[in-house]
Amino acid sequence: MKLFIFRHGQTDGNARRICQTDDYELNDLGRKQAEGLSFRLGRERLPLIYASPLPRACETGKIVASFNNAEVVKINDLREMSFGAAEGMFEKDLMRQYGSLYTDIMTKMSGTDWNQKFPGGESKNEVLYRFKQALDYIKKNCPYNKVGIATHGHLMRIFYYDRFGEDHVFENCEFFVLDI
Repeated sequence: MKLFIFRHGQTDGNARRICQTDDYELNDLGRKQAEGLSFRLGRERLPLIYASPLPRACETGKIVASFNNAEVVKINDLREMSFGAAEGMFEKDLMRQYGSLYTDIMTKMSGTDWNQKFPGGESKNEVLYRFKQALDYIKKNCPYNKVGIATHGHLMRIFYYDRFGEDHVFENCEFFVLDI
């Protein structure tokens, strides 16, 4: 099965460098980015898009799906990492308040403890386990040989590092292809 895993389009939270909460929606640029992604992925004729239930990813998934009139199915385990007490804070404030914890969780993949987390949040290991569970579910239950997955940047970065050993920061509406 071939998975086209893509990050949502831009939100005002992305633009303002805020550790986003669950309720951020795409801004105008984010919608244009999602439309561009729908054209890039259109030739794949993806019959189904699985999406995080968070508005920014779900809307991106719907825009991509509209190119081929594909169905969108929400899967809770595709949501972004929970950053707990850090959510809603500007990056500069996170650096000031959390210091090396911020750096280890948000800016580095190697040489860090993957069990660290912000108060009330998830660790990289917890997010990775959750995402792999979602991929297993898709592999076992999807009737198609290729699908799209609309999700989030930090989750993608963690999975990509775990799978390929490379630290890659995903831009809005960037994607990669995974065979499972």
